[in-house]
This record gives sequence, structure tokens and C-alpha cells, in this order.
Amino acid sequence: MRGGKEEIRASLLKPYLLRLRSEKGERAVSSALMNAGVDPQSLEAETAWLSASRARRALRVFEQELGGEGALAHRGKWALHPEALGTFVRMLRNAKGPLDAYRYLCANASESTRIGTWEIEEGTAKASSAVMVYRLREEEQDPDAKSGERVLCAARRGLLTSIPTFWGMPEAQIVHSACIADGAAACSYELRWTTGRSWIPTAIATAGSASVCGVAIGLAGGAGAGVLATFLGAILGGGGGYLWQRNQRDAALRLFERHRIAALERGLQLKGEGQAQAPPPGELSGTVLGGKYRIGRKIGSGGIGVVYAAEHTSLGHEVAIKVLRGAAAMDGSEIARLRREAHIQVRLDQANIARVMDLDQMADGSIYVVMERLYGRSLADKMSKEGPVAPGFAIPCFIAVCRALAAAHAIGVVHRDLKPGNIFLCDDGASKVLDFGMSKLTSAESLTQAGYTLGTPEYMAPEQCIGAPVEARTDLYAFGVVMYEALTGELPITSPNRRELLDLHQRLVPKPMRLRRPDLDIPGELDIAVMTCLKKKLVERPADARALEQMLAAIDLTNLPTSYAQLAPRRSRTATR
Repeated sequence: MRGGKEEIRASLLKPYLLRLRSEKGERAVSSALMNAGVDPQSLEAETAWLSASRARRALRVFEQELGGEGALAHRGKWALHPEALGTFVRMLRNAKGPLDAYRYLCANASESTRIGTWEIEEGTAKASSAVMVYRLREEEQDPDAKSGERVLCAARRGLLTSIPTFWGMPEAQIVHSACIADGAAACSYELRWTTGRSWIPTAIATAGSASVCGVAIGLAGGAGAGVLATFLGAILGGGGGYLWQRNQRDAALRLFERHRIAALERGLQLKGEGQAQAPPPGELSGTVLGGKYRIGRKIGSGGIGVVYAAEHTSLGHEVAIKVLRGAAAMDGSEIARLRREAHIQVRLDQANIARVMDLDQMADGSIYVVMERLYGRSLADKMSKEGPVAPGFAIPCFIAVCRALAAAHAIGVVHRDLKPGNIFLCDDGASKVLDFGMSKLTSAESLTQAGYTLGTPEYMAPEQCIGAPVEARTDLYAFGVVMYEALTGELPITSPNRRELLDLHQRLVPKPMRLRRPDLDIPGELDIAVMTCLKKKLVERPADARALEQMLAAIDLTNLPTSYAQLAPRRSRTATR
């Protein structure tokens, strides 16, 4: 065996680590793994890679501590623990059911192991059964590799049996008919699972209801009445059985979506932790970029970069320069995203969108983008210091945002991360939308990894929360959240847990603003406009940003307050990121 350093994903072991930690405590787990020569920290991130020898040592520890032989073959509830789901994002995005998941595992075997391959015997693949075959790669075909396969095989069985549980089904039943550890050329796993789509419950309900109704009415009203009652009872029983089954399917779908959201959350968490480990960029103040921009002080930071004040050395006008920071400077997708932001904002020549003037590279390859210098503060800063925004001030600002969104949507651009921090209130009274770094051209391929959900969870539309396609009205939902928060000082939907927050955005209808804050002078027409933006279904929101602008422009500003004197902030902001 070649003994490479990156051969097996830690995801194969993570459920056992979580279970053992829960049952015996952190100290016992660390001690057992360290005694086996395995650093516990190497198993924390399920996206990390381990050598095969280290994985075997760790699995032997888990097997011994969790009850001996057979303990690895079933993951139980730990398969669905949020901290074990970081590598399932793409699978759960593509799979409609267990069979799709098994096929995905075969097609993307290199995502989980580099010493073996998976294949599915398509002739055996049905809605509720399949035969999976695992083979060692040719370079692994030696006695030392096969001798350690027993615990790895047990862990593979645990993985395979757990797949249906993502859909709320029982674990798959498995027959292990051939094993590499016993000298076979491959491991063969015959799988069967229960789909929950049987017609038997409906048939039983139909027959039972027909019998009861027919006998009861027949005894009281005669044979004719009994026949009619039997017929009606069958209809009622069948309908009841169908509705029961439909409710069961809907419940399973909701459960699956919760698991998918948990995987998305975990994937984003792992991605963020990886970026956080990168060192910050060097200080640029006082340097000259591209021979023409003299860098001044740092004035802020965005989702992917640090923003500096700067001056054009020959023309003398002031600009703002965003430079990729930390891990983003080494991340091809982040570089592409910054290029896209510049490309989009150059195309968006609209007064309410921050203007981009240049894009270039530094000597070390880092990307920077040059933007117009704005003076003022963000809507987020105004709310944090002053509390709710009075409608007489807010409505003109909201109309300006509508115009910016309309211009973006007209060329197929969806912002995807609209929030108070991305709405800038200029000192001259203008309002501008910033940061198209997360934006998506609806006609272009996404730059983000499949399965990841981008955005800030407090402001994400229901379709965005589950990674579904976004469109212009996705931005209108986010804008509805922004308007609601600005006008009331409180987010419409809150939760201390990001996963729960994403779920709540799909089903919880927030209280109208005039009921949430009856002490504020919020016009009824404005309340209706904002609550329409917060509709869960796309088709129930305003048709487009122009339509929303018309709703806002129709509100009479006469006698509406432009500020609230000495009104204490009441923002319900819960940290979820």
C-alpha cells in the first residue's frame, strides 16, 4: 500500500466520533484516540482527508469503545447530526431519493475515498433496492491493504444503511454477500429500504370504511341502503387514506429539507472556518497601486475584501478600492466573484448603484477593484444608532433602492445579498445599493459550488434558503425584510440558530408592522407593500421592482414624520452567522 496522506474523508468517521463523545465525554475520546496515535482534531472537520492507516486506527478505537463488533455497521441518529453533514451538500442537492443518493455516491466516489471505487449494479436498481459494489483501486491490491478492510467495510455499511434516513425512512436492510477482508475481489452490499409509498394503507382504509358503513347502514335501512353506504364508505375511506399518505409524504419532504438545510449550514460553517485560518493581507496604506492610486486609510470591509480610501495620483479625485483579503486572495471562486462584481456594476450605469471605474491586479496577483468614493453611512449604521427609520425619510430611500434593483433585474442580475449594510445613505440625500459580489446573472452559470446557499440568513427568501433557483422577486423578499426592520427596528423573523432561521423563513408569516409597532406612525399602504414583499410564494410578491416602486410612490408623504425624537432602538437582531 502506498500510504498516501489524503485517502479517506473524515466524514466516514465523524458520526462515531460524535456518538462516542456524547456517551463518554470529550476527555475519554481524546485519550482513546491519542493512545491509538490519532489526533482527535484531525477528525473534527468532516471535509478533511486522512490516511487509510489513521482511519483504520480510529475506527478500531470507535468499535472497541462503542460495544465491539457490529458497532460500526449502524450510525443511528448520529448520521443526521448537523456536524456530520458537511460533505453531503451536493448529494442532497441532486438526489430525489435514496436510489439517487446511491448513484451519486458511485459517480462521485473520489469525494469520499481515494483508495477505492463504488459502482451500482443497474440491473438490480429499483425504487427500494440496489446492489452496491466497492473495489480497491489497482495500486491498493496487496495483502496489507486487504487485511485492514474489516473496520473500513463496517463503516461503509454504516454509511449505506443510513442513506434512507435523510428522507425519514428506516435504515436500509443490508446483506453483505462478499467482502474484501475475506479475500473477495470486491465488497458487495445488497440493500433494501422502505419507501413509505405503499398502496396498502389506502386499501385497508377503503375496505375498512366500506365494510363498517355498509354493515351499519344495511342493518338499519336494508340491502339497498347498505350497498350505497358501502360505496360511499369506500370513497370516504379511500380519500382519507390518500390524504393520510399525502400528509406522510409532505412530512418526509419537510424532514428532508431540514436535513438539507443542516448540511448547507455545516458546509458554510466549514468553509468559513477554513477562510478564517488564513492570515490577513499586509497593510497597504501609503502604497501606490497600478502606478496611479495612492492608498489611504482603511474605511471598511465587505464580504470578500478590505476597502481603502484612495486618491488618483494624477487626476486628484478620491476613490474607494476593494482588495481581496485573507483566504479570498488565494481562492479562485472569490477572485471570479470580485471580477463579476466589477463587471456587473460597470454594466449597471444607474444613479442608485455604486459606480465601478477600474479593475486590476497587484504584483502578487491579488485582485482589486476601484469604485466611486461615497460619503455618508449605511442604513445599518443609521438603524443601530437611531433605531427605527421614520416613514417620511424611509420611503424616498426605498424608492431609490427599487430603481437600483429594477436596473439590475433588467439585465438579468439578482443581487442575492440585499441587507441594510448594502444600502448606503449619502450625505447629499442620495441612496445607493452596494456589493454585487454575491449577485447572479440569471442567464449565466453560477460561480458558487453546487449546493451552497449564499446570502445573509436574516434576509433570505424561502427559495434561497433551500438552494432553489433565484430570480428578481427573491431580491424583493430580502428588500421586504430590510424595510420591515428599518421601519419597526425589529427583524420580522428571528432565531438564535441559523438552521432554524432558514426553516422559519419558509413557513412563518410575520406579524404586520402596524401590529408589531402600533406606537409608530406607519401608513397602512406602506404596511401592505412591505408585507406583500414578504409573501412566501414568488407569484404573490410584487411583479417586479417597478411595481413595488409604484406602490411606494403612491403613498402620500404629507405629514409623515422624517425622524423620531428620542426613540430608543428595539432591534431584535440575533447572531446566526
